[in-house]
Amino acid sequence: MLQRTSVVNKAKATILSFSSIFEIGDASYFQAMSRALAVQRQKKVFYGIEGSFNDYLIYSEPILLPPIEEEITCHFENLKPIIKVNNVNITGVSAASLLQIGNCRHLYAEVRIKHIRQLDAPKATSTENNMIQLEAPNEIPFDVSNVT
Repeated sequence: MLQRTSVVNKAKATILSFSSIFEIGDASYFQAMSRALAVQRQKKVFYGIEGSFNDYLIYSEPILLPPIEEEITCHFENLKPIIKVNNVNITGVSAASLLQIGNCRHLYAEVRIKHIRQLDAPKATSTENNMIQLEAPNEIPFDVSNVT
């Protein structure tokens, strides 16, 4: 690991949540994992049995990491091995994230989030006493020959 010194006059992180870390100093290894099941509904209803991670493959499928096959030759020369920063202001760090002032040799972070939106049935509207189903704009039939 490169030997450098990090000098930070002021560091502020407003929100750290869900397996996030604010580390000051060096680390050899960092591993973080976060899983979330986000259910969004039009109505504020909570049943208490919203789901299980086991119900969705996204949480159990292996993540295939491509092999690193290219050879890399590097040469570093730190004439002044000091990183100086006056102010670090972070709004938020979340979901298996790392905010670090220093070095980290190995880092692995994994976040798996399943978003589910449960919307009410499409609404109908009345036009001249007829009920018509509202459709998405891309589903409305369009006849170019009727355009003037």
